[in-house]
Amino acid sequence: MSVATGGSEAAAGGGGGNRVFFQSPRAGGGSGGSSGSTSREDTVSAAAAVVQVQQRRHQQGKVTVKYDRKELRKRLVLEEWIVEQLGQLYGCEEEEMPEVEIDIDDLLDAANEEERALKLQETLVDCYKPTEEFIKELLTRIRGMRKLSPPQKKSI
Repeated sequence: MSVATGGSEAAAGGGGGNRVFFQSPRAGGGSGGSSGSTSREDTVSAAAAVVQVQQRRHQQGKVTVKYDRKELRKRLVLEEWIVEQLGQLYGCEEEEMPEVEIDIDDLLDAANEEERALKLQETLVDCYKPTEEFIKELLTRIRGMRKLSPPQKKSI
């Protein structure tokens, strides 16, 4: 098997590009007429090509938007907890649950805890089980959280 990797200059015939050839080991296990130094050169060339490909991938994969991963993770954990609690309150699985939308950012926009509690009570008005403990716990969990803003572009 032979794979060539090189710059577009080398392919176009303009000499500055590197060209590396990978060769699979021969099935017979022997040198097949090639010297031992060629095998060593192939190994060094292969390692250099891998490093070069990794550098290219790193350059192409630069992140242009900066996210606050810690805040996103906290939000995800909270949302999973909310779904679990709503399942218990409504006594059903997530697929069978009535349309209940709890917007965390909307709650964070509220002026105070009482306003947040009122919004939650309005959302859960059709729940037949007591919701006070759920509301209290949710308000405790969102305390200190920040509203998620659109991702900020990373300055270069």
